[in-house]
Amino acid sequence: MALIELLNHLKEKFLYMQYVERIEIYQHQVVYIDIKTEHIFFALDLNEQYEIFLVCRNKATQKFLSQYFQCFIDFKLKIYAENEILVSFLDIKNDTNIDKVIEKIIQQLLAYTKNQTYLLNTLSDQVTQLNKQLKATTMNNIYLDMANTLGDKFLTIRETLIQIKEKELSLVRFGDGEIRCMVTTGGCIFQKHDWKLMQELRDISRDGTGMMVCYPSLLIEDSFWNDFWTEFWAKCKFYLKQSQFGDAMITRPEAFYFYGNEIVDLWKAIWEGKKVCFITGQNSRLNAEHTIFSNIARAHYIYSKNQDAYTEIDHVMQQCLEQKQIDLFLIALGPAGTALAARLHHQGLRALDIGHLNNSYDTVFLNQPRPEQIKYSAN
Repeated sequence: MALIELLNHLKEKFLYMQYVERIEIYQHQVVYIDIKTEHIFFALDLNEQYEIFLVCRNKATQKFLSQYFQCFIDFKLKIYAENEILVSFLDIKNDTNIDKVIEKIIQQLLAYTKNQTYLLNTLSDQVTQLNKQLKATTMNNIYLDMANTLGDKFLTIRETLIQIKEKELSLVRFGDGEIRCMVTTGGCIFQKHDWKLMQELRDISRDGTGMMVCYPSLLIEDSFWNDFWTEFWAKCKFYLKQSQFGDAMITRPEAFYFYGNEIVDLWKAIWEGKKVCFITGQNSRLNAEHTIFSNIARAHYIYSKNQDAYTEIDHVMQQCLEQKQIDLFLIALGPAGTALAARLHHQGLRALDIGHLNNSYDTVFLNQPRPEQIKYSAN
């Protein structure tokens, strides 16, 4: 049964059920059934092979279901495939009738509503309040520690760009993806985990030889960065050995939001009249003909993969070394771009890891989507 047929079938069979909020298709890959009560929110994802996945939509649901069934339930868990229930916490006999299986799964996952509503209400209110208090205390402690650790070492966006221009520095940036690649084995959206990349990023973070090493600023108003620093600040702190750090937001929309056209002028002054080599992935989001690059003297191009580019970094590095009469390398290559900029710097060449700079410009001045929302073709 094709997904669209499966969608229509499931809507007909289950949209009437209590707590079923919606039934839709996600990215032409699965049909999902959202089930939401006052206290929990989860989905059942079905693919064309009739495999069923239980997806907890939030942390509170994952915690509650784990507690209710007295076993660990991950945020996404395959629970049915090839006519068999794959988990022990659901007491459902193997059945080839997918409708009956789905109905029984929903009933068992919502069984608490018949006998534990009062208990859940009481515990939920207590847990919510405690979590809010704990999160607020944790965030305050982290920001105090970040302030004490970085102090006068951390430059503003404007100061970062002025120093890059006046001292003719190379630029390496650590965003959330580079930090994940440096301190975890999970990689990030653009780059699978690589042990050599992990060590290279750690070395770069501690390197003080003429490069502008940039880290994200606090952005205390942003919930993403609040959650990110809660998880990663302590792991990053060990590698912050520089005497000063630039602000990695120089390539992000925040730079243009905060400073407007002044940041455009500061960036363009860096490559005014220079012969530039752009290094990016095939079909990437970088537009080398963008207005922000309109004052360069000449452009050359080197292309790599737009995902897992670190696997090609030695080859790309060799191509860079073969370039003649290049004043500046401008790189947009994910975590591999951070490593490549440092390598070129150590070869006596000037390189800037500019990331999604032109897309960030478009976000602010042309009302376009944020860089990470722009689709690109994967290799």
